[in-house]
Amino acid sequence: MTTFISMLLLMLGAASPDQGGPTFWMPESASAQAPFVDHVFDFINVICYIFLVLITAVLVWFAIKYRQKKGEVNFSDDGPVHNTPLELTWTMVPLLLVVAIFYIGMVGFLDLRRSPDSSYEISVTAQKWTWAFDHPEFGVNQSGEVMVPLGRPVQFLMASSDVLHSCFIPAFRVKQDVIPGRYSRLWFEATKPGTYQLYCTEYCGMDHSKMLALVHVLPEDEFQEAMGKLATEYMDLPEQDLPAYALDRLYNRCASCHSLDGSSQIGPSFKGLWERTKSGSTVFKDGTKLSDLIGPGKTYEQPEDYIRDSILMPQSHIVANYAGAMPSFQGQLKERQVHSLVLMMKYLDRLVDDNGNRIESPSLEELQGAGDGDSGAAPGEGADNGTDADAGGGNGE
Repeated sequence: MTTFISMLLLMLGAASPDQGGPTFWMPESASAQAPFVDHVFDFINVICYIFLVLITAVLVWFAIKYRQKKGEVNFSDDGPVHNTPLELTWTMVPLLLVVAIFYIGMVGFLDLRRSPDSSYEISVTAQKWTWAFDHPEFGVNQSGEVMVPLGRPVQFLMASSDVLHSCFIPAFRVKQDVIPGRYSRLWFEATKPGTYQLYCTEYCGMDHSKMLALVHVLPEDEFQEAMGKLATEYMDLPEQDLPAYALDRLYNRCASCHSLDGSSQIGPSFKGLWERTKSGSTVFKDGTKLSDLIGPGKTYEQPEDYIRDSILMPQSHIVANYAGAMPSFQGQLKERQVHSLVLMMKYLDRLVDDNGNRIESPSLEELQGAGDGDSGAAPGEGADNGTDADAGGGNGE
């Protein structure tokens, strides 16, 4: 069937999807599944083209042949009303074509739903408005981007933490809804190294169009090396590099709800957060002020404790005029990563300018060795699963 389709496409002057480059209808092909999907799409298109030309030609011919001339009336009541061969033809031919389309479509559908047993599994969490990718084999979590091995089946085990989303990678020709309360699976085998765009294609709210991610396809040796580095990078960083690490690696999931330039979004801006926290000026929905909760013997001994609590238990205290929309990141971050985020909040004015743009060489040298004294979140390791997922400043901040 595939050979027939390819020959038919070549006869009609269409490019073969096996070439891997973009065609008139399709983007670049970069997975083992893409050629078959493209062939089915082109097969159906060719059938439509043939019938479009055939029906249009017959229509024009009939319009000319049986046109009524001016002043001439031709009426006959003895014309044919039944033709068995013609009726069988226009019934059986479409029926056979529909059966063929169903068969090749079902073959492709089953292949896209049954991943090989040897697939490399990645756990995917979709939430408004970001993608998180967890690599259980390496204890690594990525946000907004994911690295996958070249020439090896990869399976996404996907879940949503809020509303309906849909994972779509055009270059791989794979798409699958991500539904709250249940798991869904998607698999592919990348055939070309490079970076490819991943989209959410189910409207999920205000920033749906920004819910993007990048898929980096790496040769096996480079993939193994990159995973090994990601698994330990935050553990090996000196104290003064942790705020920049949090901004570069952890903040990307916060960005859809928390700005760096003071603009209000779904959640409060991170700009000035540390000053608001130290002064206790934040007012919560129940009317209490943060200053009533910080101090010896109170809910939070130190201001850093409030930021840490907002990351791990964001529903504890919700800032006035904001909805409690932030999910908890309990169990997704190790203590040193939480500590990195706390330091990022504290020294944000040295990391970004007034417009929220990254400062290339921030002055953070004095942080070396000061982590335990400055933060209620110790830089030691907990028993949680490692991740590079963001934890925003909470609905509290």
